[in-house]
Amino acid sequence: MPAKIFSMQAREDGSARLALKLKPAGRSGIERISCDVPPDGLVQLVLFSEALCLRSAAGLPAAAEVAFDGLVLSFDPARQDILVERQAGYSQQTARLPAGSFLAEMAAMTEICIARAETSKHGQALKELLAGCPAPEGLEALAGKDDAEQALHHLHEIALLLLVQEAAARGSALARMLRGKKSRDQAAGAVRSLLHGLAAELVAEPAPLSASPLHSA
Repeated sequence: MPAKIFSMQAREDGSARLALKLKPAGRSGIERISCDVPPDGLVQLVLFSEALCLRSAAGLPAAAEVAFDGLVLSFDPARQDILVERQAGYSQQTARLPAGSFLAEMAAMTEICIARAETSKHGQALKELLAGCPAPEGLEALAGKDDAEQALHHLHEIALLLLVQEAAARGSALARMLRGKKSRDQAAGAVRSLLHGLAAELVAEPAPLSASPLHSA
């Protein structure tokens, strides 16, 4: 059933509240799908929405899915909507949400997650290294100049979120590189490798992609 209202409310601890209001076909009243989204889950939703925006800018829409904690969102490029499935115990709720409504609401969540990433321990250093990376080849072949610039913007945001997650992991090799002055070039190489790898997956369509936010279902 189509959702009438979709909202995301961010919290100070990095989590959020997802809520959908929908009117069941042939029945009176309004039903609601709502759940708490943990901080890691919010980042996954932002990566999902950024990947959809990236593929749209590159002219390569593709089926995609994100799932965590009993919540599954699946993008259908033919319908240009997102199937939301919420499993809680033996109860399951589903609703379809226009992709545009989802992306519009997620824009604020993206800003919040990017701001948190930039102010994390290694966030500013990673942002600077990304800014210094040469633009990946092949983007303008997929779209015009303006769309290529927009695609690059989404690639940078996806890469920053992934790199911040990697640097925050216990025993992270990337974090060690970032801490050492002599290993700064190694860190720059790792950042460039990720950014260009994400772009290569996009440009290489329709070849199968490895598991990443760009992976099509």
